[in-house]
Amino acid sequence: MNNKIFWVLLLAPMFFSSCTQWQGETVETAYVIPPYPDPEYKFTRNGSSSVDYLECSLLRDPLNYIYDSYLKEANILYRAQFETMKNYWDNGEFGLKPRNEISASPLHKADSALVKRDVEDIFNQSAALSGMGKEGPGTARNQKAKPGKAGYLGRNIGDVNLAFANEKGLVVAELFKGIVYGGIYLDKILNTHLNDSVLNSEALRRSHEANELVAGHNYTVLEHHWDLAYGYYQFWLPYVQTSNAVALRQSRITLYNAFAAGRAAITQYRYADMLQQQAIIRAELSKVAATRAVTLLTGATTMANIHEDEANALTFLSEACGAIYGLQFTVQTTGKPHFSYNEVKNIIQELTAGTGLWDKQRLLGPAATAGSLQNVALQVAKTYGLSLQ
Repeated sequence: MNNKIFWVLLLAPMFFSSCTQWQGETVETAYVIPPYPDPEYKFTRNGSSSVDYLECSLLRDPLNYIYDSYLKEANILYRAQFETMKNYWDNGEFGLKPRNEISASPLHKADSALVKRDVEDIFNQSAALSGMGKEGPGTARNQKAKPGKAGYLGRNIGDVNLAFANEKGLVVAELFKGIVYGGIYLDKILNTHLNDSVLNSEALRRSHEANELVAGHNYTVLEHHWDLAYGYYQFWLPYVQTSNAVALRQSRITLYNAFAAGRAAITQYRYADMLQQQAIIRAELSKVAATRAVTLLTGATTMANIHEDEANALTFLSEACGAIYGLQFTVQTTGKPHFSYNEVKNIIQELTAGTGLWDKQRLLGPAATAGSLQNVALQVAKTYGLSLQ
C-alpha cells in the first residue's frame, strides 16, 4: 500500500507539468476549464531577457483613456475637454502618437488619411452627443436616444453601463474601439511587424546573425519586430479567451505556439520555419477577427437583446460595426487584405441605412435582404471560409 502511495506522489507532478504543454491539446468535456495564464514567452541573451514590448502598453494607455474618459460616456461638455482629448490622440505619451500609428503599415498607408478622418468624425459626433457648444450641455446630453434622434441608451441618464448613440443608433464610442483594435493593433501585428518586407529582409537577417543589438537594448531589430507583434497580440487575446465560437476552440493554443515557435526560429536562424509561423498567425488571427464580427452580428447575445428590444442591442451592433471596420486590416496568406477600406465602409453603410440600427425588421430579415444581419454575416463568413452554423 505504501509503495502505491509513493508511486502516485512521484508521478503526479509529471502529469501536472504535462498540462502546460499546449501542442495538440484537446479537451472533450462539458466542463469548461477556467482560463489560466499562457506559458511564458521567454527568450534571453547572456542571461538577460531579450524580449521588450513596453511600447505596446505605452501606445494603448492614451487610447484607453480617450475611450473610457471621453467617448464612452459622452463626457466632452466643454471645448477644453475636447482639446485635452485631441491632445491624447495627436501626441499620446512618451513620444508615441496614436494619430501617427493608425493605418500606418505599408499595406494601408494609402488609406491612412481616410481612417484618421473617420476618427475625427467620431470625436465630433461624441462632442455633439455630450452637448458641447450648447447653452446647457448637461441638458442636451440628457436626451434619450430614439430613431432619428441621438442620445443616451438606457432607462435614465444615471444608469450604469451608459452608452450614447447617434441618430442611426450607432454607439460611436464602440466604432472608435473597433477602429483602434483593427487600425492600430491588428495592423501593427500583421502588416507592420510581421510584414513580408521585414521578415524577408536580407539586411535585417544579416544584422541579426551578426548579433548587432539595438543601441541600449538586448535584442536585434528582427527579434524586436516579432516581439512587438506578440505584444500587440496581447490586446486581442481577451477576445480569443472569451469566445465560445467552435471555430476558435484551438485558436489560443495555435496562436501562442506560433508566436513562440516563430521567435525560437528567429533565434536559431531558421527563417523558413519563421515564415511558416507567420502564415499560421496571419490565418488564425484573421479568423479570430472575422469570427468576432460574425458573433456580434448574429450571436446569441445580440439576438436575445434585439428580439426583446432593439435599443438593448445597439451597443452590440455598434461593436459589430467596429469589428467589421477592422476587417480591412486582416490579411490573406498571400499578404493581401481580405477587404478594402471602401468595402468595409459599404458594409457598415448597409447596416446603418435608413433608420439605421433601429430598423429591427430589416436587421432580422432573411439573408437575401441587403443590410440584414444574416446578409452581412454571410458576406464576412464567405470571405474567410467560415460557417454560420
